[in-house]
Amino acid sequence: MSHIKWITVVLAIFLFVGCKEKPKTSDTKGKDEARQSTRTLEAADLVGYDGKHLRKSTDRVLDANDKHNQDIQKALDDNK
Repeated sequence: MSHIKWITVVLAIFLFVGCKEKPKTSDTKGKDEARQSTRTLEAADLVGYDGKHLRKSTDRVLDANDKHNQDIQKALDDNK
């Protein structure tokens, strides 16, 4: 009888773990793949520069520029 209880408990644990809520998937694009236009900057590794660092810093500058442009556009739209 104790074997049946043991098997039942183990099966219940497996079912409980299997019914756990699935984690929400985040954005499939990683931060490294944020801009395809800056991907060629990673080729700077071939000549001795840190290509990933160049790309990330360029992405940050471009993102800040895009945000600034959106803020200006929003201000212009509000004034109309």
